[in-house]
Amino acid sequence: METSMNYLLSDIEKTRTEMIDLARQFGYSNPNVVQCSQRLDLLLNVYENRQLRH
Repeated sequence: METSMNYLLSDIEKTRTEMIDLARQFGYSNPNVVQCSQRLDLLLNVYENRQLRH
């Protein structure tokens, strides 16, 4: 279980970094930035749900 949480945390960090880089390059309203932000939201929801179960 810890391995999957580590993978999830790593994926969250990579997605966050990608979103920041995209926003700097294209602006916050760019569709790619919005899509990346939505993916990050989903990952954070998964993380929160797993934390609540333990």
